[in-house]
Order: sequence, then structure tokens, then C-alpha cells
Amino acid sequence: RRVSAAAPGDGPSALLAGLELALWLSVAAFCDGVAPAGLLPAGTRARSENPDLWVGGMALLFAFAFSARSVRLVQDDADDPALFFNRAQCNEWKGWMQVAFVAYHYTNAQDVYVPIRWCVSAYVWLTGFGNGVYFWASADFSAKRFLQQIWRMNFLCALLALATNTAWIDYYFVALATVHFVLIFLCLGATRLLGKYVFRGWPTPDRKLGREACDAEKAVGWLLLVVLTCLLWVPPQLNNMQRNSAPKTPYDYVFQTWLKDINHHTANYFWTRTRMDYLSSIHGLLFAAVYARFRDWWPKASLALRAPCYAVASALFAVAVYVAKMPKYCCNSGADYRSVNAYVDTLWIPLYLLLRNSTPWLMHRVSAPMEWIGMHSLEFYLLQFHVFLTRKSQMILYIIPKESWAYTNMIIVGFIYVCLCVKALELTNVVRGVVWRCTRLKVGLCAAWCVTFYAIFEGYFKDTSHPCDGASWGVWWAFAVVAAAFLCAWTFLDLKA
Repeated sequence: RRVSAAAPGDGPSALLAGLELALWLSVAAFCDGVAPAGLLPAGTRARSENPDLWVGGMALLFAFAFSARSVRLVQDDADDPALFFNRAQCNEWKGWMQVAFVAYHYTNAQDVYVPIRWCVSAYVWLTGFGNGVYFWASADFSAKRFLQQIWRMNFLCALLALATNTAWIDYYFVALATVHFVLIFLCLGATRLLGKYVFRGWPTPDRKLGREACDAEKAVGWLLLVVLTCLLWVPPQLNNMQRNSAPKTPYDYVFQTWLKDINHHTANYFWTRTRMDYLSSIHGLLFAAVYARFRDWWPKASLALRAPCYAVASALFAVAVYVAKMPKYCCNSGADYRSVNAYVDTLWIPLYLLLRNSTPWLMHRVSAPMEWIGMHSLEFYLLQFHVFLTRKSQMILYIIPKESWAYTNMIIVGFIYVCLCVKALELTNVVRGVVWRCTRLKVGLCAAWCVTFYAIFEGYFKDTSHPCDGASWGVWWAFAVVAAAFLCAWTFLDLKA
């Protein structure tokens, strides 16, 4: 049975998109491992940091992004409503955080480590918020929705990891978003099943009718996420957040055992990264539970009614700053701060949201450049490690192989990086569209082929003394030729039809 009817031209579209995607992956691999690289303008030979470039660049970008020509008016209509924290604002926020994040890596600006960590946590917060709003409005817990999200987060990441020999966990935001999405999907999906078969008085959410999940369903779903998250990440926390000698816990059975089979770097880094942000999606989901009411109340509220909200948000922000500035946590390049990040990382978000929507003028306007970057945030995140930076993010890509041309290189490489991000999103969307319109038989055969291909390499070549010897290349080319033959045959049959 078909997922949906195949559209004419899917074969050529898949072939052309696959070839172009392979070309750009080759470019990323070349830039990451072969192209010239250096340190400037990120720093100097004596000190590989340039916080001044980070601050100056962000200030100039802020002035440009909110200039009169760069600000877009959000129309108050059904397609683009001017509401508290609407989609346009969300994308703008993601854009700002992504720019700050890329600039932090590029300039090695360790002085802003804590704010950057807060930005990473805010992305996880958005995972909880966005999925909570969607699922409680639509009750769409279908396999298609699940696979669409997993595909969006991991497709380009998987290809880059294979092309550049980078571990999946090194793109740690992808791991964070994937894990928290799966947890939310399971918890809210289980709660919907309770509403369908046990608590039949709970109304079924329906986006077309504007009917959301009831408060009881939201509360149970949120509590399930809290319980599951705490079971996985709370016991125990070891020194430096490593788990090599930890007693068996639910986390070990769910994650640690199979992650250690990959390698110890993946297992330890996965624990470290997920432990630093394990509470963030809970806070985002909590706001999603009250978002509809707060969104409708905020524009009508007087300043006197808003004042307590500002006071509480300011207090939360002050607590976060105070903790980050404590002598115990403010030094050592953030190593000590990581142990408390999970408890204060999202405390700044309420104040940001309230100030961002403090006046009607601000609610109705967004920075178009930042909104556009936010719509491409995943591509900007992934490709920064191979096209803007290089050598596993340890150096900066050069087009002109001279450090004296550092700023010229920054402009040229930055332009290439932005263009590649645009093409990456376009091509992944084309491939995804083709896959969704394929028959389940074709999708199943492709999935089986990929699993078989990976299993052979993993099982046979992993423990060989020379994993990149002639035999491994021969097997790889054999698989590639057969796959290309099937793709060409599919294209020919599609054209013939």
C-alpha cells in the first residue's frame, strides 16, 4: 500500500538531488580534511581566542538586523498571526542563538561560554515547547509524524558524519533534540492513549476545530516526562559526569550499554551532554501547557497585571546570573559550571519572552534576516563544523592560504557557508518529499539495503588492523555500483511511465 501516490518526475528528482547532495558532501569532506586552514582571525598564534571579534561582530549584526529595511511586519492574520511568541518570533530567536553559537566557535570566545550554554539549553527548551504545542493541539502521534521529525533532525547529520568521519554525538545538539523529542512523543502519546481508552471524558484534540487537550491530559503528560527524565538522568551523578564506574541504573539499560558498544567517547560524551540539559525540555513543555491561555491574556493585560510577571522573570534571571558568577562556577572555562547548568540554564527565558513582547510594536515586528537564519538553523549548526570551521572545529577554513588575508577569508568562506546551508535544506527537502511519496516496498528495500551495508562494514571491518584497506574500498564500491544501478533503473522506469 502506498503512503501517497508517487508524483511524476520523482525518479529524476531523486537522482538529481542525490547527485547534487553527493557533490556538496564531497565539498564538505574536502573542506574538513584537505583544504587550507589556520587560526586567524579567531585569535593569534599566542592566544587562540578573539572575544573582541565576537562582541564586535554581534553588535554590528544586531544593528543591521534591526535596521528599518531588515524588519518585517508580522500581519495579524490566520497564516502569520501577531501573537505572543509566534512562529516568526520563534525563528528569529533561533536565528540569533545560532549566529551567537557559530560566532562563539569561530572566535573561540570562552568568555561567553555561559550565555552560549544557555542558548543550547534554550534550543532544548524549544523542543519541549514546540512539540507540546503541536501534540496537544493535533493528537498526531502517527508513525509518519515520528519518522518525519527523526528524518529532519538526523538525515543531513548522518550523511555528514559518514562523509567526514565525524561521530554522530559530536553534533551534540542533534542528539539532544532527538532524545528529547522521542521522550516527549512517548510520554504524550501514552497520555493520549489513556484519554482514549481509560479516561474517555478527556476530549480529543482537533486542530481544525481549535480544540486542545484538556488540563488533566496536559498535567499527566508533563508528569510522565518528569518521572521518566528523572529516572534516566538523576541517579547518580559522578565526578565530571562520567559513568564508567556507575552502578546500573535505568540510564544504563536504555542508553549506556549499546553506546559503549560503539565506543567509550560516544558513551561518555552522550551522558555529559544530555545530563547538562536533561531538565530543559520539561520547562518548555510546562510553558506549552499554559501557552494558549497566556498568549490570549497577554495583549489584554494592563501594566499593573504584567508587573508581577516581570518581577518573577527578573528574579529568575538574577538567580541564573548569580549562580553563573559564583567563584565556584565562573572559572575553569566552564568545567565546574556544567554540573549546575541543568538547574539554571532556562531561567533567563521568561524574561526574554516578556521583554520581546512587551509592546505591540515589538510583537508585530521581527528581524527578517534572523528569522531566515532560524528557518535554516539546523543546516547552519551542522555545516559550521566542516565549511566555516575545519579539522574537527579546531581550525578555520581558508580559501586564500595566508593568515595575512584572514578577514578576507572570513568573508569569502562565510558566503560559501551560507550558500551551502541554503542548498542543504533545499536538497534534503526534495529527497524527503520523494521518499514520502514512494511505495512502502521501495522505502523498506532502501532501509534494508542501508542496514545491510552498515552491518557488513561494522561487523567485518571494525576490528581489522587496516579498516581502510583495499578490501573495504572494494566492498564499498560494489555496494555503491549496485545502489546507483537501482537508482538509475528507478529513474528510467519513472521517465518511461
